[in-house]
Amino acid sequence: MATFHAAFPIPYAHWYAATLFLDAGHPAAEILARAGLDEARWQACRERYAQLHFANTSWVAGAYERAGLPSPAVDRAMYAHLLEGGSLAPALEEPFGMRGQLQDLRRLVEADPHIGPFADADWVAHYLCERRFPTIRYVHDGKRVMVGGEPLADAKGRTIEGIDPAGFRKIGERWFRDGRRVYGQGEKPTKTFWFVMRGADPDSFTVLNERYARDKAAGYYVTNRRLPCEDAATFAVVGYCYGRGQKPGFHVEESHYAKDSRRVYAYGVAIAGADAPSFEAIGDEGRYFADKDRVYWEKDPIEGADRDSFACASEVGQYRAYDRNRPYRAGKPLSVVEDFESWRGHFEDRPDAAPDWWRREKARREGATASSDTMAPKALGGPYVSDGERVLVMPRVERQGPLVSLDHFDHASFRHIAGVFGVDRHGLRYFEHGLESYGREPVKGADPGSFEALGHGWYRDSRQAYYYDDDGDAPRLVVVKADPGSFEVIGGAYARDANGLICEGVRKRGIADPAAVVSLGHLHARIGDVLLYRGKPVSRAGKLDVRTARSVHDHVLIDARGHMLLSGRYRQPIPALDPQRLRFLNRVFAVDDARLYASTQDALVVCEDADRGSVEVVNRWTVRDAGGRLHVAAGRLRRTSDADEAARSHFR
Repeated sequence: MATFHAAFPIPYAHWYAATLFLDAGHPAAEILARAGLDEARWQACRERYAQLHFANTSWVAGAYERAGLPSPAVDRAMYAHLLEGGSLAPALEEPFGMRGQLQDLRRLVEADPHIGPFADADWVAHYLCERRFPTIRYVHDGKRVMVGGEPLADAKGRTIEGIDPAGFRKIGERWFRDGRRVYGQGEKPTKTFWFVMRGADPDSFTVLNERYARDKAAGYYVTNRRLPCEDAATFAVVGYCYGRGQKPGFHVEESHYAKDSRRVYAYGVAIAGADAPSFEAIGDEGRYFADKDRVYWEKDPIEGADRDSFACASEVGQYRAYDRNRPYRAGKPLSVVEDFESWRGHFEDRPDAAPDWWRREKARREGATASSDTMAPKALGGPYVSDGERVLVMPRVERQGPLVSLDHFDHASFRHIAGVFGVDRHGLRYFEHGLESYGREPVKGADPGSFEALGHGWYRDSRQAYYYDDDGDAPRLVVVKADPGSFEVIGGAYARDANGLICEGVRKRGIADPAAVVSLGHLHARIGDVLLYRGKPVSRAGKLDVRTARSVHDHVLIDARGHMLLSGRYRQPIPALDPQRLRFLNRVFAVDDARLYASTQDALVVCEDADRGSVEVVNRWTVRDAGGRLHVAAGRLRRTSDADEAARSHFR
């Protein structure tokens, strides 16, 4: 009991009454004084009391265990302590459950919180309703509807005027009404807010789930979005099935999808071209949908997916699926070569269900094993090759094999243009280094006929500009809505047009004179004596001399005396480093004539025990000297021997 007293210093009923008065906005100091607690003790125990709202859950049991308390779900001794000193005690129900018993106790307090130390208080705290999870409790103080001690306010923090507290009631988890209006509860990552639902008729308003509702004229989404319908009576939620996990079963309450007789909505926005009568969830993870013509990943059509043969296969892995042409993960087509082994067990157990792509690849592999006379791949230009049937590419990091097939490319019409870009009958094509096995849809809005490389990772066609840093750690294509006539590359990641400065494909506001920007290479530039890193002025450049500064790496700028900027932060010269001879060998390691250096997140460090004369590049992140391999992990320089690396490769 001593442990319980420290954790729960006042009766549960008194804690809940105090909470209701606080929720109604009454003076906290006086409420806590009546309860016999100071602010520190209240804050120390408040969450523990509140967690009992969900006493039968595993996460509460874990939280209590970490606090040195027993699981509260069926603990009668804990319940007896929570009642001790209070004047309310609901009838005990069997089998005993803490959550249900305390819910009954809360109903008694909600009916009249003027109990115990609050018996003579003249405050009004009339309980109205609550959202279950996360718990949001609504009370009124006689004049206003309150949550957490504050009146309901909109996303800008303005109090919503005109709410009738006597008529305010909950009609759904995030939907409410009074005699005149309908209200919704919105959410941002750091804020809860409310709004008056535009145009909603409270008398015909029907809640469909926590996100969608309808009235006699329209559908509604809980971002204050009104969805006009020709026949509002047909507006309904599209549910989906969870086949496994914590909440298996058919789900409607949490769905972001709805439809009427003509349109399908995802997250309150109509999906262009979706066929409403046939639109439905497929699979058992709530992410794949389909209509009679197309398959969708969440709200987006999956380009090239074959509706008739498309099948979800969560038993193979999360968000896995396939059709007759290729496998998919999270709606993205995967390389058949790369993904083949993931499906071996699945299709060997179901040979009749094996799709064309798996049968073909299986036959190729068996044929290659049986014969040494395999045809050498034919170069298609740039990184692309052909095996006579498929477009393939050499991955930046080898995985299961030396080549990855880009099965979503049309082999017959494909031709290389520049860099990682090519064109087939579907449009402008590309892949991302490091993610070769994931298919990319044709680039929207592109004009492949006028597409050209401009250097430094920049490309342009007659409609828009593109940035793709082929040598970056994780290259990503950025499409820029630039003015083609005035667009020009400055150097490195910098370009400009009549509308201003662009860096890494992103417009940079607040640059007073874009015409004066001079590239220093990579991510660095200057305007007069002001340095830029990733398009933003460097506020603390230390003693770095702008006139002699040169970029030797995406993130490293060095001047003639050795003063540096590392990821935009000033660093002092390294003794004996030769700034004129410093050059990077790969993404991590650099050399001058005397020593090897490694770039970490915070500094350029000397590799003291490296043998400079025998240093050679292993890959983009690793070098080798006479003593073995060197790489950076968790911000520290690490060394492994070739024997260690061979053993590690054996277990991979």
